[in-house]
Amino acid sequence: MNTISGEFEAGSIVPLLTKPVSKTTVFLGKLTAAFITLLGLFAFLGIYTTIGGVLTRGPQDSLQVVPVGVLGLTMATTVWAAIVIFLGTLSKNSIVAALGSFGIYIGVTIVGGLVSVFLGQTSFLLYAPGAGATATSIGCTGPARNSVESLGSGTDWLGRLLVEWIIHPNNCLNYIGFRFRGGNPNPETFLLSSDPISTAALRTLGICLAYIVGLLGISWFAFRRSQILE
Repeated sequence: MNTISGEFEAGSIVPLLTKPVSKTTVFLGKLTAAFITLLGLFAFLGIYTTIGGVLTRGPQDSLQVVPVGVLGLTMATTVWAAIVIFLGTLSKNSIVAALGSFGIYIGVTIVGGLVSVFLGQTSFLLYAPGAGATATSIGCTGPARNSVESLGSGTDWLGRLLVEWIIHPNNCLNYIGFRFRGGNPNPETFLLSSDPISTAALRTLGICLAYIVGLLGISWFAFRRSQILE
């Protein structure tokens, strides 16, 4: 939250921009540092959990997809980083950046839950940042696996969706809706829609890129036009 707004609040943006570099270079440098920090964090966690899994549970399958999961987690987190930087660049206030992004998260979670339960829709959740619509993962031609898993379809689940696509390319995601009828307190479930895992993963990847490029593009434009006063 301090990536851009903290420079304005502390006044350190003034000596920073007296250096013989453009605002674009400063902005890209900060984004690069933030992305490398996130990538390093998730890479460490990936290595740590992989080694821990091998030591405690023995040989593991599909370890070759761990880097894909790490990159997906990094991109998913970069979506929220882009939201924070977007709010911080426009407001030049770290508190607004932090509380605004937290408010967006809470709002999407609450509104998304209400929409999915009472209106039986998933389209809104598929394109909003966050966990997205909940789906069950099964074989597209039938229950090809021993168990049915519950997966999210939003930006937060990008890493898991990419991994599932590589390991189980023939699976589908079924989106389940809920509705109340006849005064029955227990909701009735029904199938809303179904997507191949490849479609869900590629759609979530595209949405992540759209959020990152769009929000950071606006932030870059606002940063370039900001007036720096001593």
